[in-house]
Amino acid sequence: MSVSFRIYFWLLWTISGSIAVVLGDEFNESWHQWRGPARDGHYQGGQWPSNLQPEQLKLSWSENLEASYSSPVVDLTQLYTSESKKDDVEQVNAYDRVTGDLLWSAMWDGGMKVPFFARSNGSWMRSTPIISNGYLYIMGMQERLVCINTSDGQISWELDIPSKLDTPEPSFGGVSSPMIHNGSLYVQAGGGTIKVDPTDGQLLWSSAPSKDSMNSSPFASPRVHTFGDSEQLVSLGRASLTGISLTDGKTLWEKNVPAFRGMNILTPTFVGSGILTATYGGKAHFFEPTLSGDKNWQVEEKWNQKFQGYMSSPVVVGQHAFLHGRSGRMVCLEMQSGDIKWTSTESLGKYCSMVTNGDKILALSANGKLRLMAANPDKYEVIDTVEISDEETWAHIGLADNQIFVRALNSLSVYQWGDRSSNDQASVQDESRSNKLLTQF
Repeated sequence: MSVSFRIYFWLLWTISGSIAVVLGDEFNESWHQWRGPARDGHYQGGQWPSNLQPEQLKLSWSENLEASYSSPVVDLTQLYTSESKKDDVEQVNAYDRVTGDLLWSAMWDGGMKVPFFARSNGSWMRSTPIISNGYLYIMGMQERLVCINTSDGQISWELDIPSKLDTPEPSFGGVSSPMIHNGSLYVQAGGGTIKVDPTDGQLLWSSAPSKDSMNSSPFASPRVHTFGDSEQLVSLGRASLTGISLTDGKTLWEKNVPAFRGMNILTPTFVGSGILTATYGGKAHFFEPTLSGDKNWQVEEKWNQKFQGYMSSPVVVGQHAFLHGRSGRMVCLEMQSGDIKWTSTESLGKYCSMVTNGDKILALSANGKLRLMAANPDKYEVIDTVEISDEETWAHIGLADNQIFVRALNSLSVYQWGDRSSNDQASVQDESRSNKLLTQF
């Protein structure tokens, strides 16, 4: 083959790629699990628009649904969300990210009623699914773990955790969002934490299961962190923060975390070698686990702060944590000392999910108000605010490829924030240059 023909075919391949980008609505980013790619509320893509005005924030599509607190997740082509159907059926729906077309639905037996004193918060699904290797994993209210093929919605396997562990159904429902790390699935259930083979649903180990579902059924979700040379699973239970061996589920260390009625809800937040948490009816704490000379783990409380948390997990930018609390106010904590740098001048309501790009914070309150804030350690600075929903919005906000995903109590909405015209324009220019070159052959 001559050099000219080789160049010709290379240019033809380049043009076809450019056309695919222009016409194919391809996406480059996913939001595939609870609180995003690293489970820490950090957006790892490009720059954000400067405001939330109508010319920047536009509704792409929406769908009415049954109730759920579970957050939406997306891969490169599809969006997935859950809903509680009736009192005894749970369901996951898959939609095309661009058009909102329903692609499939998968349902299973589930549902329950939480105690009467907690019923104002509903008995619908709480756990956020995770997508991995073409499968979606989600835990229902009865702590039934379900694996679904994302291509066609077929259920691959189900694991009835209470039956397997001989523990009661959780009094407040299955809340924890599953995590996959190095090919294994972890979730807090059965009063403790379990490890599961995601290929077939086999239970690999359970750590600290309990039959006292009223006081031990977990409210939080696990994460993995490395302390020194030791990679560990970190889980916040109803009474304590625990470091667990990923290999065999043995407890490496445990630290009591006082809270009113065990309301330890926040996802563990890592800052350097320490862990930040904050409790309802308690305090904000910063703990540091270390391995002593005699090879025993010790946990030092580096500082505590009287500010109470509630249900909103913080985001960390540099050495500052932005934490929403029981009072409805947000504070900025200096992580070295625990000092409060500022307290918000307004209440953000009972709950506020947050995503940061390291410069700004996108904060969605449970009352449907969306704020764009500066991640400013010197003052509380709101750049823009919009009423994005007239429903309650307890599900965690999601963000990928300039799309914002909002799961309100009875609906799902996808917004385009800014646009991708600059990328598309670059592709069109590349195509035009390639066509000019082709005319030379």
